Amino acid sequence: MATGINNASFTERQLVTFLLGEDEFGTDIMDVKEIIRVPDITRVPNAPVYVEGACNLRGNILPIIDGRTWFNLERKNRDENSRVLVIDVDGKATGVIVDKVSEVMRVNIADIEAPPEIIRNVDLDYLNGVVKLENGNRLVMLLDVVKALSVNNAQKEEIKEQNESLQKNSAILGSSNNESIDEEQLVSFLLGKEEYAIGIMKVKEIIRTPQIVKVPNCEEYIEGIVSIRNNLLPIINLRTCFGMEHLEVNDHTRILVADMGSFTAGIMVDKVLEVLRVPSSIIQSPPRFSTQSEDQLKGVAKMDQGKRMILMLEPSKLISADVISGISGTDGIYKEDSDGKSIGKQLIDEEQLVTFKIDSVEYGVKIANVQEINRMTEVTKIPRAPYCIEGIVNLRGNVIPALNLRKLFNLPEKSITDATRIIIIDHNGKRTGIVVDSVSEVLRFEKTLIEAPPDTLSNGVDSDYVEGVGKLNDGKRMILILDISKILTLC
Repeated sequence: MATGINNASFTERQLVTFLLGEDEFGTDIMDVKEIIRVPDITRVPNAPVYVEGACNLRGNILPIIDGRTWFNLERKNRDENSRVLVIDVDGKATGVIVDKVSEVMRVNIADIEAPPEIIRNVDLDYLNGVVKLENGNRLVMLLDVVKALSVNNAQKEEIKEQNESLQKNSAILGSSNNESIDEEQLVSFLLGKEEYAIGIMKVKEIIRTPQIVKVPNCEEYIEGIVSIRNNLLPIINLRTCFGMEHLEVNDHTRILVADMGSFTAGIMVDKVLEVLRVPSSIIQSPPRFSTQSEDQLKGVAKMDQGKRMILMLEPSKLISADVISGISGTDGIYKEDSDGKSIGKQLIDEEQLVTFKIDSVEYGVKIANVQEINRMTEVTKIPRAPYCIEGIVNLRGNVIPALNLRKLFNLPEKSITDATRIIIIDHNGKRTGIVVDSVSEVLRFEKTLIEAPPDTLSNGVDSDYVEGVGKLNDGKRMILILDISKILTLC
């Protein structure tokens, strides 16, 4: 029996978990001498701001630290749930006030994921990892409170080396879990109040609505044609195609340039929402209303336990190639420039960006670095993290650091709105979320329109973060193209 217990100790850790604000933390039970209610505390003059004071614990003086202040959180009045964790630091007891003690639990080492690299690059070596429980729906930040309270830097470095092997193993485990997930990556959009989506591999680009030329004697749902880079692109009004009422073009209207099978066309939608990944397990076959509707619908994604339904369209089934061929008299629409240069070759001379806004300034990042775009989700704060790190988010059970560009650019804070998005960046195989005010669009433009950034930029943006400035519409629209590698390194 004793052998079994010893073996379990190598695969498990026993933790005391506690709350600071809405975030849950855990620390090794061996570091916690006892847990007590908040006693009467005597203030200590000229003490650091995080030192609450001292108390008498069975005849011994116990220094008390406010956990919220120590981890740069807003102070809070004590209540009946507040507790003091008595920690043994180098043979001396120190008390840490927490909002609430949750439980004592055992966790498998396999459920501990290494902290994101962008956080490990700074002096946060007391953050040992993130415990993923309940299929990743519950995250517990694993703290080494002894390290957090210790001022012996040499001791910190020694303990840090001891934890590196655990962090590497956790990172490898997390990577293998990511690869095993069967997912669909979609571009979602609105038609009225209904949410639809098309597979991202079918979407070539997303553009604002240009000047559309009406075509006589064609199907009602053909809005017309536009010229894009000397190519004729037919525009399909999806509202009309689905028998919905007409809606005037506005600032939200977008056109998805989509692969329709044997041709390319623009699909006009009310508003593009986001790029998201959906597990195949939550996609159901479409209901059978008619043969046509069943063909057009690829499936129905049931998100948020069925509260959010996304109708997945199959572009090749929306309209026939004969209809498009009748408009132009040729099958070569949007496939070739007037000078014979193919789109594939043309893309070599173009830049494709995901553009977004912070305040009134428009920025862009190369689409090759963008894994997905999500609505803003709940952020778990990281204690004493770098000023520009908002915290970590749970992305389908994976821990992703969230970087706030407003803070990085020294801009005033702004409340989260319905437009706030988090763009998941994949750089050198490591994912980081960047929080932005809103996402504008996915666009392509010629590289000749990009200029080197000036030495100094306004709006608090250091020119080191900018690799170029895109000048569109004869310079009336300026896009600062960010160098993701430098942003993730300098933060």
